[in-house]
Amino acid sequence: MRVKIHKTRDFYCGLLFIFFGTCAILGVRHYPMGSANRMGPGYFPTTLGGILIIFGLISVVRAIWLTRSSLEPWGLRPLILVLGSVVTFASLINSLGLVVATLTLVVIGSLGGREFRLKEVAILYLLLAALAVGVFVYGLRLPFKVWPI
Repeated sequence: MRVKIHKTRDFYCGLLFIFFGTCAILGVRHYPMGSANRMGPGYFPTTLGGILIIFGLISVVRAIWLTRSSLEPWGLRPLILVLGSVVTFASLINSLGLVVATLTLVVIGSLGGREFRLKEVAILYLLLAALAVGVFVYGLRLPFKVWPI
């Protein structure tokens, strides 16, 4: 008997959730679990991995039972630009500071979309930079360099 997968995107997403959930559980299996009152270092990752597996199973089952949808082709340009923006951010944050690194993150990541509107990108950048500086530098007092100076 052959199983027909109707929603391939949901099916593959479910398999990905199951994979990452299993990796999380297997990766922390040597840590002590503890209990709900006194959680050990393995408690949260194991619980999160179990939740991912449950969501993955639900997604796989729904993909088999629900109506058909086609799998869209992957866009290589958005994938490369968004991942590249994160790598650029990580490599620039220590040398150029949080504000400039956030600018590169937003601009390069925005180039991965179908439309690039300078006004929207500028507003997004200003909000993200202000939020990042406010939360991480002033709120949490993390030792991030704010400006390149």
